[in-house]
Amino acid sequence: MTVKQFFKSSTFKCLITLLCVLLVSGVFLTIMNSLLKVTDEERFARAINKIYGKNVTTESIAVGEQINEDNYHIDEAYLVKDDGNYLVKSTGKGGFDNGTVTCWVVVVVKGGAVSGIEKVVIDSNKNQSYISKINSAFLDGFKANFTPDVPFNANVGFVKTGATMSGNAICRSVNGAVDFVNAKFGNIKEDIFKDKNYTKYIDTANTKGEYDEETATVKFEITTSGAKYKGENKAGAFTIRIAVDALTGVITDYEILIDGSTSATYSGYMLSTIKPDGNYIFVGMDLEAVINFLNNGIELEYPGDGKDTPISSGASQSVHQCLYAAAFATENYKILLPAVEEPDGDGETEGGSENE
Repeated sequence: MTVKQFFKSSTFKCLITLLCVLLVSGVFLTIMNSLLKVTDEERFARAINKIYGKNVTTESIAVGEQINEDNYHIDEAYLVKDDGNYLVKSTGKGGFDNGTVTCWVVVVVKGGAVSGIEKVVIDSNKNQSYISKINSAFLDGFKANFTPDVPFNANVGFVKTGATMSGNAICRSVNGAVDFVNAKFGNIKEDIFKDKNYTKYIDTANTKGEYDEETATVKFEITTSGAKYKGENKAGAFTIRIAVDALTGVITDYEILIDGSTSATYSGYMLSTIKPDGNYIFVGMDLEAVINFLNNGIELEYPGDGKDTPISSGASQSVHQCLYAAAFATENYKILLPAVEEPDGDGETEGGSENE
């Protein structure tokens, strides 16, 4: 076939037709993509309308340094000029299969401090298979359950949804929004336990402790961080009350206040290991005894699911959090002991004699 014959052939005509179709289609798709593309501004406007049901005037707020990167990440923040509230886009970590849930949170401010949660709307999620189970009743719980200085916990005050891990991530998202706004007003307390020993699995920002002079013990209310574990069925955060003798460093009282187990079944497995006869095994232990219980090194790293260890119970993550809280308390109780005045060079206290 000559070149002239080729240009007159049906094959050439088909190729030209195909090229024309491709060219027209490409132009059409480019135009439609431009028309239908959702810009960041449009996405934000949709979120505002979903929350407020109307357009509101906002002012962007700089996010700055993250406060608690282990549990959440603050993505965006705005001051809503119409009502003085803060609108925060926050991503909560530690969801199902190490996923996340991103929420828009309306934080109410009065008198220079966070006074409530007006609304929580889910924006997006990663790896949350059961996110559809999170209903409006669960999200409404943030407004109903708000208490100043008390972080939200999916196991306390919220309706059961069957999506425990997604609920944990949402709670971390909202807690992050509250922390962020409080920080803007200078209301974030100093984290005295940050970077101390045995804090990897502890939410130090939400852990409290004080010296009780009457009983000569240091009393903790420890919040663990379930977000640190890997896998699909991670246990949620626990809140545990622990008292440590100020002289011996021995645990004298131990009580789980909030059980972070993902179900009653796992809770039962856990208690059969740490409370086999109705008494918690940690009472009477000092730091050395706690470390020796797991016997895998002084750092008490989580050995992994399904391993044959002393915490293997079918709920090893829950047991590990309870063990780790005991290690944290017996290691860090000295931080909260009252200071002892040292005598000066003349045998007097630093304050001097009252009869000078």
